[in-house]
Amino acid sequence: MRGRRGFTVVELVIALLVGSILTSIALSSYGNAQGGFAVRGARTTFASLLARARAQAIEAGTRVQLFVDVSGDSIFLRQGASNLETIHFADDLHVDVRSSIGSFRMCMNSRGYADTDCNNSTVTLSFWQNADSSSVTVYPLGQLVY
Repeated sequence: MRGRRGFTVVELVIALLVGSILTSIALSSYGNAQGGFAVRGARTTFASLLARARAQAIEAGTRVQLFVDVSGDSIFLRQGASNLETIHFADDLHVDVRSSIGSFRMCMNSRGYADTDCNNSTVTLSFWQNADSSSVTVYPLGQLVY
């Protein structure tokens, strides 16, 4: 009689079972990490919009306003009467925006500084997705602290 080659059915079932358990653990870990990536990405997007407001104000030589609408989970840039850009965090990034003072605006002047007549308080802006969050503190002169 010849020696058998290959795997038995029991060995194949055990290998598939172990593989499926490891796959489910990996997918669960990925799902948990995905929320953290989303909120950090939203924080970076906000910082980029603030930098764009500053750069646009310098380039155009006029005031540019950054509005944070907490109830609509959106942030938009406005120069004069026209909107330059709008980000809907709930729709685009699936992130909830919260603020320590509610909705607010920041104004950048033509020299690239924040106008204190428009920005008069320190604001903590938080981005949430499920249990994950990331915050940034915005000071009246436009400085950001992560």
